[in-house]
Amino acid sequence: MDSAKEIARDMLRAISLDDSGVLVNFAKGFISFSVSIAYLGYDRLDTEHYRNNKNDKYRIAGLVERGTFRKEVIERVIGVFMDDFTSRINFEKTTDMIDRTGANLIGKLAFSQLTGFSLGRALTANATSAFFAGAVVGTILYLGSEASRAIYTSRRLELTNPKIYFKLRRMGDLDLLYFIVQDIVGPFEKACVMHDENPLEFDKICELFFLGLKA
Repeated sequence: MDSAKEIARDMLRAISLDDSGVLVNFAKGFISFSVSIAYLGYDRLDTEHYRNNKNDKYRIAGLVERGTFRKEVIERVIGVFMDDFTSRINFEKTTDMIDRTGANLIGKLAFSQLTGFSLGRALTANATSAFFAGAVVGTILYLGSEASRAIYTSRRLELTNPKIYFKLRRMGDLDLLYFIVQDIVGPFEKACVMHDENPLEFDKICELFFLGLKA
């Protein structure tokens, strides 16, 4: 597991703020062509899951047909992970910490009332803006290699985070879009794992995150 400081830094970068508060853009959710081809090759050899893969490709076709690659849909996917993160925050501790320091990420995100709902919306909005600033989303799932990647990344999510997987799937097969946003939401997923394994370290992550690593 990465250190609290590493996770907090990655969280800041995921919402397009580095540790100095400067806007940063990254190409999120896309990997090299060679890796995509590797997913395709594995798909063709994976006869054990042939039926499941075929069904998942029908689900992907449905996503494409419904024109899923819109900002509001990507925002909904990212929002699921941000809400999961904010639901774990001890707001009493966080508010006390902000009162003591004065300098905080809240001002950078430009909202005044610290609640799980408003924080989740603010983080989701910033992360979505970062995504569209650094990535070109179009007809990517028409490519067979990316369809294979979407399937296996979704399947891995089902194993590692079944609660989020089934929530996204119930939202209209949006689990298949996880591979696109994985780089952005990944640090927040790590923070949630830390919460379950070491709550005190999670509190440290939150402190470093909200202070922009200046604690």
